[in-house]
Amino acid sequence: MINPNQMKIPEKGIPRIDVVFVIVLLIATLSTAFCVYQATRWNGFQAIDFGDASKYRTESVRATTTANTQIIIDVQLFTSWVDAVSTGELVQANFIKDRFREEFKPAFEAWLAMANSTNPIPPGSPFELPEYTLAEYNESVLLEEKATAAFNDGKDANTNGDLYISNTVLFAIVLFFCGIYSRWDSIRIRKGILVITLILFAFALYSLGSLLLRVGYV
Repeated sequence: MINPNQMKIPEKGIPRIDVVFVIVLLIATLSTAFCVYQATRWNGFQAIDFGDASKYRTESVRATTTANTQIIIDVQLFTSWVDAVSTGELVQANFIKDRFREEFKPAFEAWLAMANSTNPIPPGSPFELPEYTLAEYNESVLLEEKATAAFNDGKDANTNGDLYISNTVLFAIVLFFCGIYSRWDSIRIRKGILVITLILFAFALYSLGSLLLRVGYV
């Protein structure tokens, strides 16, 4: 008579298909977490870049406003000087000349050097000469260039974040198939799901690898 305690239940190993699904599940889970992390980082960079772009553009407008004010001052003083010289009020002309802005004086002197004894007021104006420059205007141009560069960086960061989100969706689909395959007892159905899962998984890994090569790790 056989002792029930001596009966051995044959041990079954884990099917290889289940091992494959477990490995894919593990890698896909880690990859999903990585993509979400990278998307969050790039969204942060996007916010910083857009903030810098807004700041630079505001400073550029402020510098342009200051430059325009300085131009108005230069034009008004220059016009007053011309009127004083035209009417022979040299004391008034010298008084106005002493109040020229330092940036305006080089252009004024270069323009005045074209005068002669018969015509103390040369043709044209100092504003047409290359010597007439405004530091505030040059600063506004530089700030506008920085604003454009920061805005473009923000757009690139937004694109990178979107690409990582797209990869997250791909890995989420892989995780979905890894979660539902065990609902079917048929080995054929499981193998079919495995083939689809591996194709999607390979494509997701390829997309992630290409993205890392393009934008790098941050």
